[in-house]
Amino acid sequence: MRRARNEFGAWLSVPEWSWFTTHTFRAEYVSRKEADRSWYSWFNSLRVAAKAKGLTPSCYGDKAPFYFRVVEYQDRGTLHYHALIGGAGDIRRLLFKDLWELSGYARVEAYDPQLGANFYVGKYLTKDIGNAGDIRFSHNLTQHLTNS
Repeated sequence: MRRARNEFGAWLSVPEWSWFTTHTFRAEYVSRKEADRSWYSWFNSLRVAAKAKGLTPSCYGDKAPFYFRVVEYQDRGTLHYHALIGGAGDIRRLLFKDLWELSGYARVEAYDPQLGANFYVGKYLTKDIGNAGDIRFSHNLTQHLTNS
């Protein structure tokens, strides 16, 4: 298991990530459907901002922001997300922290490859698979895993 986590973390080090994020919810219970709706609304806002700043010609194209996201459950039983976000360019990350905090709490940190967030997120490949086991990624992540 440890070897798989390490290899997965190394694989996740290939893309050029912009941010490492954590997204929690204020509510005691949020369904996966509600949580997904909130997260994708937040991420789609980032896509729109990237297009408005001229970082991408399309909100959903190959050059649009991309992500790798995992689910974890807090001790209180509410899910939260950890994500690696790429393609954010010089978009103000604290603006997107504030945007998420309409729903709960967020950390939106500049990605530093020396801090190992790729390994932290990668551990969810094998961690508590029966309980969470929800790993999602954007349609355009693949090209960043092979072309970086």
